Amino acid sequence: MIKKLFHTILIVCSTLVLTSCWDQELLKESKLVYGAGFDYEENNLIRTTFVVRNLGIPVSQGGVYSNRVVSVVGSSSRDTRLQMDRIISKQLSASKNQLLLLGEEVAKHNIDHMLDILFRDPKSPLDARIAVVEGRALDMYKLDHIGDTLITEFTTDLIKGAEDKTEATKMTVEKAFRYSLDEGQDYALPYISYNQEVQSPEFDGLALFHHTTFTGATLSPMESKLLLLMNDNKSSQTNIIEALDNDPDNGFLTNTVTISVRKSSPDMAYSFQNGKLDKAVINLEIIGNIAEYPQNHLMERSQVKDIADELSQRLTVRANDILQKLQEANCDFLGIGRDMNAYHHKVWNSERWEDEYKEIKLEAKVKVEIDETGIIK
Repeated sequence: MIKKLFHTILIVCSTLVLTSCWDQELLKESKLVYGAGFDYEENNLIRTTFVVRNLGIPVSQGGVYSNRVVSVVGSSSRDTRLQMDRIISKQLSASKNQLLLLGEEVAKHNIDHMLDILFRDPKSPLDARIAVVEGRALDMYKLDHIGDTLITEFTTDLIKGAEDKTEATKMTVEKAFRYSLDEGQDYALPYISYNQEVQSPEFDGLALFHHTTFTGATLSPMESKLLLLMNDNKSSQTNIIEALDNDPDNGFLTNTVTISVRKSSPDMAYSFQNGKLDKAVINLEIIGNIAEYPQNHLMERSQVKDIADELSQRLTVRANDILQKLQEANCDFLGIGRDMNAYHHKVWNSERWEDEYKEIKLEAKVKVEIDETGIIK
């Protein structure tokens, strides 16, 4: 009994000397940023745009969320942030930011200049999606909402949808920072344009980067999909639509086939000459099912093989066109330089790689195999 009482007294006394954390940020005392953007202005100035969420009455009580778009110009990201604090009531918090848009012109400069403020702030949401916008980020945020969806949520979901369809990699602020330190691999960011016909933002492929600078070159969604397959970045949903050579019959307008990719296996082979990398060959094997081909029920296995062979030829041509675009943009998206540094270090020279990458021979070979043709058969 005495021992139990002693333990109780000891615990009570211990709680009196324990320290506690009073470092807290109340939502009611903060203005939350749900989207941010950077644009280039004349005289080397930067325009920063914040989408600030007006919480107001909770949605559960019949309230409606709305955005306030605030944009200022300054000499640096930190300068614009300080200006924001002077014109926005309460404490500005970017901890809930889910989207960062880079205007086309500002992305053609070293984007680390804009992202430095995020890398140094421990409260920055490093999982926020990052993308390049055709034109200006400010103009995209001024749309405010698309239908009943706020522009930040709409654009974020647009990017995530492209990731699920193997049209874009999951590029976050944190990943952009890691790639900026990698001498042997470049990256690509989602490219967002504005579709005048439907009056809505549209995912328009990938923007190719050399180190931390947008090269101005872009890939279409179809090209992006094939590039990601060559880089072993297949997502859960991957469909390839390709037109075939034979003329449409039976009244069909086009003669296309859609392949649902079930499995893809890329393999990179290197050859060297005179102590340097001479050639890199990418062998991509695609195994899939026919998801659409109304011209023929494909009852004969020979017909399926003919389609697979033609797809192999067409996708091989497309893949080699993509590799040519990568070299012209000096974008080592496939990480060939990283492989040289890791596995062939004797031929690796980070200073020479800038010029060597554009001179090596890149070749792609795509082989398509069709497993199934649908439930009708």
